[in-house]
Amino acid sequence: MRVGIDVTCWCNQRGFGRFTRELVTALVSLPSEDEYVLFADRQTAEAADLPESCRVVIAKTSAAVAVAASAGSRRSIKDVLAMRRMVQREPLDVMFFPAVYSYFPITRGIPCVVTFHDIIAETLPRLVFGSWRSRLFWQLKCRLAARRADLLVTVSLASKKGLMCHFGLSDDRIAVISEAPASSFAEATGSRQVDAEVLRRHGLEPGKRYILYVGGISPHKNLDTLIEAFALVRKDARLEDIHLVLVGDWAGDVFYTCYEELCILVERYGLGRAVHFTGFIPDEDLVHLYTACQAFVLPSYLEGFGLPAVEAMACGAAVVASNVGSLPEVLDGAGELFDPHDAAALVGCLKRILRDSVYQRELQTRSLQRALDFSWETSARQMRNIFDTMKA
Repeated sequence: MRVGIDVTCWCNQRGFGRFTRELVTALVSLPSEDEYVLFADRQTAEAADLPESCRVVIAKTSAAVAVAASAGSRRSIKDVLAMRRMVQREPLDVMFFPAVYSYFPITRGIPCVVTFHDIIAETLPRLVFGSWRSRLFWQLKCRLAARRADLLVTVSLASKKGLMCHFGLSDDRIAVISEAPASSFAEATGSRQVDAEVLRRHGLEPGKRYILYVGGISPHKNLDTLIEAFALVRKDARLEDIHLVLVGDWAGDVFYTCYEELCILVERYGLGRAVHFTGFIPDEDLVHLYTACQAFVLPSYLEGFGLPAVEAMACGAAVVASNVGSLPEVLDGAGELFDPHDAAALVGCLKRILRDSVYQRELQTRSLQRALDFSWETSARQMRNIFDTMKA
């Protein structure tokens, strides 16, 4: 079987990129006679470390797809046509898009599978896009992909239900495969000196207790509620030493950001020395931050999966997450849940963990156990079964 895969999201530092890199790497590592053809724009091909076992076909594009398809931009028609022609020249049994973010229409003669990770943009458009034009282009692209794809793939049952409702799709039009933490995410076993060096490298003082967030610095991530809750937690005399660490690329991210508004909020609460915006942190350092945190919080208004929560669990962190979308499904009792619109509820969850070391250790144990349920190899096998079905 000859499978074409769009890898133009490979270098993206958010969930689209992680999903593409991990799933494709796991797919090509499975014992199989299948052949994988990877389609890349010129800019991605130059920067990405693509699997050597695959044939790579490169389109002559004027801009990287992962940048051109961002919230504040759009792809040129010339580049879209270049990608389309590239695919049409190859004899394929199926074409796979790991993210609708980089979707482009292909000839109807090739079965097409498109991944819709979530319905965040459809549910919360004003928190995802900065202009009506960006929202319109996204809506048109997604409706075209949903109509023309032979099968949609998503990453949680919650996202599947949302897609069925929003696009009016039947159950058999959408398949679900899971995401998983990369193999590097496990409890850090380095020396105290190594741990301290990592923390200092990112502006953090070793030995300080902190709450951790990892993800986009975007409005739908609900970080203003997290900062408000953190300010209330610090009013407790027993918890006034706690810091808040927000990991996410606020400078080079192509998605809609609210970094400046959050900085203003931090200053309003008088938390300038207690809140740390680290920017992007590579996985090898992020492991140490997950392992050493007192609690990991994912307060999003909506997630399609919530991969940072699973990464945190794999590192043995006590996890607190919002009780909407995929997160109750992903945590499955391994962490605390709260209403993302209720800062007081989040304060209650955090205080319980920070004050009660026995309960904190219980959550950490649950996290490690739940994380074992996820693996990219399992996801890759699920994906390959989908390809086999498409050929049949």
